[in-house]
Amino acid sequence: MSYLLTEEQQLIRNNARDFAKEHLEPFAFELDKTGRFPAQTIEHMAQHDLLSWFLPEEFGGAEVGYLSYVIGVEELSRASAAVAAILVSHASAAYAINRWGSEQQKQQCLPMLARGEKLAALAITESGPAVGEGPKAVIATKQGAGFVLNGEKTFVANAGEAGVYVVVACTDPALGSKGLAAFLVHAIGGLQVGPKKRMMGLRGRPTADVTFNNVPAELLGSPGAGPSICAELLSILAIAEAAQTVGVTSAALEHAAKYSQQRVQFGRPIGAFEAIQTMLAEMATNCHVARCALYHAASLVECDASFSIEAAMVKMFSQRLGMNSLIDAVQIEGGYGYSEEMIMAKLFRDVSGTTILESPFEFPEQLIAACIG
Repeated sequence: MSYLLTEEQQLIRNNARDFAKEHLEPFAFELDKTGRFPAQTIEHMAQHDLLSWFLPEEFGGAEVGYLSYVIGVEELSRASAAVAAILVSHASAAYAINRWGSEQQKQQCLPMLARGEKLAALAITESGPAVGEGPKAVIATKQGAGFVLNGEKTFVANAGEAGVYVVVACTDPALGSKGLAAFLVHAIGGLQVGPKKRMMGLRGRPTADVTFNNVPAELLGSPGAGPSICAELLSILAIAEAAQTVGVTSAALEHAAKYSQQRVQFGRPIGAFEAIQTMLAEMATNCHVARCALYHAASLVECDASFSIEAAMVKMFSQRLGMNSLIDAVQIEGGYGYSEEMIMAKLFRDVSGTTILESPFEFPEQLIAACIG
């Protein structure tokens, strides 16, 4: 759908694709095997302004817009969803600081995040039934002019590598999820990162539990705005996740289509068989529809319009798109697709992470259904 993009947006897409070919494709398979944090690649991303796509120029950002950022995430995900996932967590935290931070907080954090001097992380998920509930819930207690945090977050992306965290915490245990607020936290004493979790996919993106022991925190936004901030962050994550899913699925489609022309059975390429054509056609159609919905939701963010319903729709559709398409892609490639020596197994594992790890927005159907009629 390049005909819908501006010249600048097409340039962003092409630059991201070129970056992925040069800096991601050569080592993406090895990254999946080792799971080591790609520090040098993150440095290269900072040098190419990929860590600051939509941040304002006054803070060192490229200010190309949220849609361009989403286009870039999609392109990076084609080559390495793990690296794209590192960017998504970093950019989502930066979004929160730019959206709700004070001028002082912005001046302090955003320039170094844009330059890649520090990586950012978003800490939302907890082990309890909901954020702000359970024995390990992160509780924010007023102390002087600020707050201190105590509790534990789980499955925090970029944990251990991040120097800045945006943390959703509860200000009143009696209120539970209704008492949520967002906080800016610097990685200093009292913040303890647990062992890196071994993940099925998105290997290379560090993921760990983070424990807070009287960690100083600064409030983001106005008191009482926590629930709405949390809801908007989940919608932002849903859109970014969908961009990753579309990118991974597009890579799988391209690989499966190429394989179908090379693999010969009964004297002709398997791509000549109707069953294979149907699977490829459905994958291509669903990718196109998902991309249209994704770009529409991102454009709403860019023009500061309401986007929560569209984000929920994109998340719900991309969840089904990702898993169903990768099942078909593996089926097309048969034993080769199932082999860990080929790229399809990596894509299959990665696409699961793009729909369930970064955002705990698990039931978009409820939000969509509530707004019908």
